This record gives sequence, C-alpha cells and structure tokens, in this order.
Amino acid sequence: MKKISIITPCLNESKEGLVECCEKITKLFSEELKDYDYEHIICDNNSEKETIDTLREISLKNKKIKVIINAKNYGSAKSVFNGIKNSSGDAVILFFPVDMQDPPEKIPELVRKWEEGFDFVVGCRDQREEFFLMKMIRKFFYIILKKFSKNSIPLNVSDFQLVDRKIIDKFLELKDNLPFLRTLAFEYSDNFAIINYTWKKRIYGKSKESLKDYINSAMNGLVSVSDAPFRLIIIAGFILSAFSLTYGVYAFIYNLIFQTNLVKGLPTILISVLIFSGLQLLVLGFIGEYVTSLHNKIKKNIEVNEKEKINF
Repeated sequence: MKKISIITPCLNESKEGLVECCEKITKLFSEELKDYDYEHIICDNNSEKETIDTLREISLKNKKIKVIINAKNYGSAKSVFNGIKNSSGDAVILFFPVDMQDPPEKIPELVRKWEEGFDFVVGCRDQREEFFLMKMIRKFFYIILKKFSKNSIPLNVSDFQLVDRKIIDKFLELKDNLPFLRTLAFEYSDNFAIINYTWKKRIYGKSKESLKDYINSAMNGLVSVSDAPFRLIIIAGFILSAFSLTYGVYAFIYNLIFQTNLVKGLPTILISVLIFSGLQLLVLGFIGEYVTSLHNKIKKNIEVNEKEKINF
C-alpha cells in the first residue's frame, strides 16, 4: 500500500480549525483514498499552551497524525521543510494549511495525476478570494517569477504540491534549510501536471504571516529561481540610460537653437544625478539581497531544534 505524507504548518491555530483540518484528511483517506496509507505531519512553531494541548489530544486519538513541536518559531517555510525531512511517504504534499485555503477535496485529484506517472503535481491558484490590491500584487510577482525563471514554471504556482519520493530525496540532499519550496521540484523534472483551483477565504483566525514575511518570501523566490534580479537591473539600466541620453540630446539642441540661459540647464543635471543615483542604489540593493541569501544559506544553515515529537 502506497503512503502519502501531508505537511501542515501550525502557529497558535484555533482548536476548531485544527480539529476540522485533521478530520478532513482522515475522512479523505477513509473514503476516496482508502487504498492508501497516510501520515499527517503537523509542524508547530512553538505555539501557546492551548494549541499544544489540542495537538496532543488529536494525535492521541489518531496515530496517523504526527506532531513536531519546535523549540522556537522558525517561520513556516523552514518548519515545513523540516517536516518534509521527517516524512516517509511514497509521495509528499508539501504544504496543506490548517485554514484549508488550499482545498482538501483537491487531494484525490493530485494523487490520481501522480498515479498517471507524473513526478509531481502542482496546484495553481487561478482564482483568489481576497481583496483586489493583494490580488494584483501577487499577480505581478507570479508574472515576474514565471518570466525570469530558467525553469518552466506555470503562472500562479503554489506550495500545494504532491511530489514523488525520488524528487523529495533530491530535496534532502540540499545543504539549505530554507529553499523556496514552491519552485524547487522544477529544478529536478519537467514531468509535472497542473491542477487549477480557487484559493478560498480563511475561515478560522488570521494569517500569522506578516508583511516582512511576505517580502522575505518574495525575495527568496526571485533569488532562488534564477538571475532575474540582475536581468531586471540590466533592463532598468538600459531604459534609464536611454531616457537620460534622449533628454540630454533634447536639452543640448534646445539650448543651442533657442540660446537659452545655460544656468537653466541645472535641472537637467539634477535629474541625471538622481536617475543614476537611484540606479546605483537599486543595483546595490539587489547585490545585497544576493549576498544576504548566500550568507544565510552557507553561514547560517541552522537545523530546526525540535522540542518534542509525537507518534514518530
């Protein structure tokens, strides 16, 4: 019997949300996926006592539910990757949230596609139940990610993926505890299928991800998938240089023909200085992001400190 591992991050989630999430998975594997074994690994980032007590209660009733309680909050990405390291399934669902914004009813479809021979199956959030501005920001990010990636990454790709064990084993060879999971499988295979779905509105509680977390994740994604930032710099530099050159020629001809006071050319100098200063800061900023990324991956490759493991 083949085994499916499901990884769920957790931080101060409500009892109602945790219970419903686990019940949904249990029901799936007792009905639609009854021919499969499973393990549901919940990776807790040092939640408060109420959440920990709930996790102990749930895991006591169902041995298929395994819990990793971290000694501190490592962030969802690092915690999830540690959960993947502890998985034993023939295939792994990389990310299944407690809030079930990625719908559990799509899991059987992921499994069926995997059984057809695909190395991994990707969930793509073609619709989102969230406010307009956030939709536009995410859409812009995914367009940039797809455009500049060296791999064939579909638009609106999510972490909700079912990945075969042979690819997971490649993940575990990485000397990086904070890879960009969303696009990592594409580094090892082009044999994948796509499942489109609607990313639903959160039912219980609020997201624990801050604006800083979103920005860090976005920068990690851009740095990980390709040399996109430096290509963006080249494009931006070309556009700004062309604009500056065009404006300089215009200012020279205008002053030459109309014999205006050359002192009036001071704004032109100021504009040019500002443009090139901005470009230099942009370049330094992206270089800084790459240096920081390398530093974090090489010098700070810290393993997750697990305080407790249940049902392993």
